[in-house]
Amino acid sequence: MTDQTDPLNVDMLRTQIAALDETMQEALARRTRLVGHLAPLIGDGANNLATVIMDGLGEAVLSEGTHVQSGWSNAFALATQAAGLAKVMVSHSEPLRIWDSARAIFGHDVPMLHDSDPREVLSAVVEQHDTVGVLGWMPSAGSGQWWPILNESRYHTLRIIGAWPVADQEGPFSAVVANGPLSVKTGRKTIFIAHDDQHKVGRIFSEFDLTVKEFGRARSLVLFEVDERMADDDARIKGARMGGLDGLRIVGALPAYQDG
Repeated sequence: MTDQTDPLNVDMLRTQIAALDETMQEALARRTRLVGHLAPLIGDGANNLATVIMDGLGEAVLSEGTHVQSGWSNAFALATQAAGLAKVMVSHSEPLRIWDSARAIFGHDVPMLHDSDPREVLSAVVEQHDTVGVLGWMPSAGSGQWWPILNESRYHTLRIIGAWPVADQEGPFSAVVANGPLSVKTGRKTIFIAHDDQHKVGRIFSEFDLTVKEFGRARSLVLFEVDERMADDDARIKGARMGGLDGLRIVGALPAYQDG
């Protein structure tokens, strides 16, 4: 005895799928237009692009499921372009891998260039506020470290605004850098740079009930994050400077990400 099933109406299903496709395209186009209207209201040209990118990378963490992630990726790529993104610069010792990482974040419609010198990438981002940089995540030591450049006065407008992948047990592979400043409402963690000859950054911030995670050290410089989003005028930053962290300043903010 064989199972009897009603034949599917192929034309009907195709019609329903086409209607859903049209609805999704209309919603995506409307979302992109709204981002284009929102971006100028967030701040100046440097601030709005960085904030849109941070918001998008944060949404990637919260999105669950392949279909949701795929839909977010398309929406995010369109949103960044609507906010003014015109070019992506990448730099890493593994050019193909960093290229793929940047494409995974920003899609295939935005022009992208590779430069083996991370300083050239950071200089381009400083000079062109419609450009972002994607560089390798901070190595702990060696000549590959690019983040100490952020301590030079010329690069003080740059902010680390994202890590990618955002949910990978092996931790991030790449960092996203753009012009700041950032809205204090974006991000869940704050990244600092400071001179810390005596390795007391953890103790100083523990007095404010904040946990420190160090990303790297280069001579007296240390790059680290605290587990709270802080504003530039936060009184605790002034207290940490008085405690001995010379040159302490915010150089970025991150959404939540899983680092294993």
